[in-house]
Amino acid sequence: MPIIGTAGHVDHGKSTLIKALTGKDPDRWQEEKERGLTIDLGFAWTELRPGMTTGFVDVPGHERFMKNMLAGVGALDAALLVVAADQGWMPQTEEHFSVLKLLGIKHGVIALTRSDLASKDTLELVQLELEERIAATLLQSWPVVITSAVTGAGIDLLRKALANTLERSGTPQDRGRPRLWIDRSFSISGTGLVVTGTLTGGIVHQDMELNLFPGSATVRVRGLQIYEREVESVQPGTRVAINLAGLEREDVTRGSLLAAVGQARESTQFLVQIHTVRSIGIKISSRG
Repeated sequence: MPIIGTAGHVDHGKSTLIKALTGKDPDRWQEEKERGLTIDLGFAWTELRPGMTTGFVDVPGHERFMKNMLAGVGALDAALLVVAADQGWMPQTEEHFSVLKLLGIKHGVIALTRSDLASKDTLELVQLELEERIAATLLQSWPVVITSAVTGAGIDLLRKALANTLERSGTPQDRGRPRLWIDRSFSISGTGLVVTGTLTGGIVHQDMELNLFPGSATVRVRGLQIYEREVESVQPGTRVAINLAGLEREDVTRGSLLAAVGQARESTQFLVQIHTVRSIGIKISSRG
């Protein structure tokens, strides 16, 4: 089941757009609802077309919550970059664009939201600016859809564009090396510890043993759920909730890794390639 992640500046309507697409409010915390500001990752799902159940990861756009945004945009099949039609390209639009580029996310759709608040002249200026910003980048080939979550304008066109994009992105491969970076964990009375994330690399099934990092403790999969439905196994590229046996809530933090037993190990060294983004404004030399 494919995963789409949002990106874009604060207050450009990402969460409202996801609610219009799915009928589900991705904001989970009362503070988010009271402030009208996404703070942490939100989740929703829908059928973009018959048989194409798709999960959405909604990320915060405020610069203070950039680390939460980063936790949500790994292992995406496609991105939904949101730009407000009445404001245009903003600082966190650029920042989130850079993240998508560095992660190598090739497939996506750009939604111009809040079109009901933009005059015809403003909308034309924002479209021209957008063309300049994405020129000669991977985003240049992404479809642009003008939308309004308030009036419903463009929502069906956006749903179609997202479905077509997912068809082009292909199916995640089963490499026999399942990995899941945990983005949320919580305890349920009578059930125990539940963790969520997007599975990559391989299949996980009920009663399977996994290693939890850091620490490489061996844990057992007690149960699996996909979009509130219990299943026996999960394919790569799917958001999943895993009920783990033998762990307490304090044993797991966001960013912990689950991997097949014996397939991963901790290390104090790693290799990196450094890529700069256009907003950095300085050159990085070989001396750092």
